Amino acid sequence: MRTGPIARASAAVALALMVACRGGATPESASVQTDQPKCEAGFVPPAGFRSTETFEDPSADSIGVRLSFRDDRGRELHVFAGIRGEFGEGLPLDGLVELGSGEEVLLLGEDETWVIAWDTGGPCGSHAVVGNGFVKQRFIDVLEESGVIAPD
Repeated sequence: MRTGPIARASAAVALALMVACRGGATPESASVQTDQPKCEAGFVPPAGFRSTETFEDPSADSIGVRLSFRDDRGRELHVFAGIRGEFGEGLPLDGLVELGSGEEVLLLGEDETWVIAWDTGGPCGSHAVVGNGFVKQRFIDVLEESGVIAPD
């Protein structure tokens, strides 16, 4: 059975989301104390995007978060902070983008699925933004509008 690039990209994003959402109701997370720091995504959704979900992932040293947003066109943004995972696994490398902090990070994706991921170190250092339903340039524009990446 042959699969097209959209099906492969969607499967890669679904796998990354499943890996990232592994916490929550596991016995391991039930024993986590409530005094760990809650990770901050530092993400301001661009105009037209509304929050659809917030997920917390307790671990031994922090509480990771995933924020999900959608616009009226059905495009989705998923923002991760403090949740470790293989974001964008299976998607091709498309180049580099510069974060607002000046650090260059990999841009992965094709068709309508795009991912950037980076790690600043520490318990809340793992970050990623996953976009579904975007052409590449619009994903970059949205990341610039939200302050994640530096303006061109």
